[in-house]
Amino acid sequence: MVITAVAVGTRGDVNPLAELGEEMIKRGHDFRILTSEAFHPLIEGKGVTFLKLDTDADHVMQYLVADYKTSIDFIKGMFRLKKENPGFMEQTVSAIRGSDLVMYGTCGAFAYHAAELLKIPCARVFYSPMDPTRQYSLYSDDYDSEKVLKSYDGLPEGMNLMTMIALNKWRVKNSLTKWRIKSSYKEMEGRKLLTFYPTSRVLMKPDPAWGDHIHVTGYWYHPDETGDEYQPQEDLLRFLNSDEKPIFVAFGKAESEELAELQIRVLQALKETGIHAIIQADQIPNTDRVNTERLYFIGNVPYSYIFGKVRAVVHHGGNTTNGLGLRAGLPTLVIPLALDQYFYGRMDHRIGAGPAPLYIRKRLCTVDEIKASLNDLISGKYDKEAHEASKGILEENGVKEAADAIEAYINKV
Repeated sequence: MVITAVAVGTRGDVNPLAELGEEMIKRGHDFRILTSEAFHPLIEGKGVTFLKLDTDADHVMQYLVADYKTSIDFIKGMFRLKKENPGFMEQTVSAIRGSDLVMYGTCGAFAYHAAELLKIPCARVFYSPMDPTRQYSLYSDDYDSEKVLKSYDGLPEGMNLMTMIALNKWRVKNSLTKWRIKSSYKEMEGRKLLTFYPTSRVLMKPDPAWGDHIHVTGYWYHPDETGDEYQPQEDLLRFLNSDEKPIFVAFGKAESEELAELQIRVLQALKETGIHAIIQADQIPNTDRVNTERLYFIGNVPYSYIFGKVRAVVHHGGNTTNGLGLRAGLPTLVIPLALDQYFYGRMDHRIGAGPAPLYIRKRLCTVDEIKASLNDLISGKYDKEAHEASKGILEENGVKEAADAIEAYINKV
């Protein structure tokens, strides 16, 4: 079996596919990922075949995450990426040719059209809920109601309108019918598309009404992964071996003036509370990146290592990072930027594994608000539920469940 995944996004979008690819290769299949050059080492490090898509990974981060405030910003970002690579459809058709299955996420939906041209089955991969349910929504702060279900209204039409503008010329040129406002990404040639949510059922329980083609699998990483191969510096070891366990603050690679100010405010809050912390925040000025008895600044570090050494975590709330923290049983404070991050911050709080998220897109949180949330995080009130979440996550094996579902789906063709 040959599977080609198309990934437009950040490391959090690509790494789970590489983990799944490693599993599929162990089962004797060929797995390939079409994505930005920046992820070439990551993909080949898992033994998966890398295929180059001419997108700049830094621009994806800038346009779709750092610059994101509204849905309009997201749409503008997608069209900026399209303009930067006018040959993306030809690259995609060439990459997927000969595949038995094409996988894609929200930002890679153009792969559906390439697969339709070549008559190849597709599978969708989402990191936050895209299939309507009364239970929860990316677009509503409520739960379990008709109001939640209605929040999905307009989502398919919005996606279809973008498609009509971006791809109808290409579709007509290639003898495909025009995409219309009522067209559907949920099926192809009358068959429902296999759909995956590589997140935990602890946070996102599947809706029984969805059907058996939709799978909430658990996270896509291998359960035996540890940070044992990481060799920490002596000063980091001394910091970790002090009497008080630190928290870990990680703010990823997104950059903007607003995020730089957020990182400075978080640093000030840490200094004023005296909380013992390891900080991974690239936009804090070098003059302020001074290690003390209470604060330690760090660069790249495997989360599988550091999450086993700390008492709680603060991050933007991306699906994979959030899952790794909960898997380690860590109370979690999410300061989200965009897309799935606010959803997971809300879900962490809903299950009692962390404070309410500090969403910054409407207004940047103050130092006092950050201090209050940090003190709440380490109060002990979230420890039990974070531990319970860990137990549930450790019972899941997302890569195995997804691989089983792919094999069953393709064998039915």
